Amino acid sequence: MKKKRWRNYALWVSVASQVVLLIQLIGHLTGLFILTDVMAQEILTAVDILLGILATLGIISNPTKPDSKGYNL
Repeated sequence: MKKKRWRNYALWVSVASQVVLLIQLIGHLTGLFILTDVMAQEILTAVDILLGILATLGIISNPTKPDSKGYNL
């Protein structure tokens, strides 16, 4: 695998989302914590705000960078 793939913003956004889903699944299966609908909505809102800010600042997608398809560092 090329090193450039590991420097991809979209990859890290998707990895982070999968980690959150895995933590939620483990918590649900083991009964360590229960994610209520209100908590899930608050987390979703916070993530939406964070991703919106990152996209607005051009951190997630930077189409002006030379030799880039918009997502690579």
